[in-house]
Amino acid sequence: MLSALLSLIVCLGLFAPAMADDADSGSGSSDQTGAFTDDITDTQNLLGSDLGKVTDAIAETKKETGVSVKLMYLRTFGVKVDADAWAKGALKGMNPAKNTVMLAVASDDGNLVVAVSSNSDEWLRRQSTVDDLSKAAGDQLLKDTPDWAGAATAMMDEIMTVKKTSTSGSSVVVGVAVLAVVLAVLVAVIVATIVIRRRMRRKVMRQIAKKRKDAEEAGEEFDENRPLTRKEIRMRRKAGMWKKES
Repeated sequence: MLSALLSLIVCLGLFAPAMADDADSGSGSSDQTGAFTDDITDTQNLLGSDLGKVTDAIAETKKETGVSVKLMYLRTFGVKVDADAWAKGALKGMNPAKNTVMLAVASDDGNLVVAVSSNSDEWLRRQSTVDDLSKAAGDQLLKDTPDWAGAATAMMDEIMTVKKTSTSGSSVVVGVAVLAVVLAVLVAVIVATIVIRRRMRRKVMRQIAKKRKDAEEAGEEFDENRPLTRKEIRMRRKAGMWKKES
């Protein structure tokens, strides 16, 4: 409950102007009891009977993706408050674990913000990811009757989708990298083999030329079909000039 208490302090203490606006407008009190858990701050009980479903979705998202989800449902973020800055400050004040996403909704303002902790993985911190999560949640609140629970679950579904896409993309990149390394090694082996064979071929040809010259100087006939020594056979094999006769 420490986390829930901290969330409550953030909402009611650090961001007192938001609650003061409710008091001034006469909407600061409610006959509904809010819902507060380790991961959810719902001052108006907007989730209602869906609280359990949303809580289960948070647990499943953590299990499947490693992402922790925090939800904050308030009446307002306050007068002249930058919603993004507000959400980032609130999330930072929670000292979040790695890969934490917070969905903050201000029901009276008609405002919604998704904030991602700074210690998150790159795929989660990307602006495109934040935009996708915001759209998934926001679409549920644009209905004739806002689906407060649906906004949370839709955002979590999107987290799973982006995570799978990111993992698949990473696997493709790794696969391509491995293939590139294998091809590079194969090319290097082929090039090395060609270079060695050419050098050995030149060496064999120089030896043949020398033996022919020596034979001519000695007044002898050079025999092209003379038996080769084992050393000469090994050299010709390395040069690709030797084929074993059947």
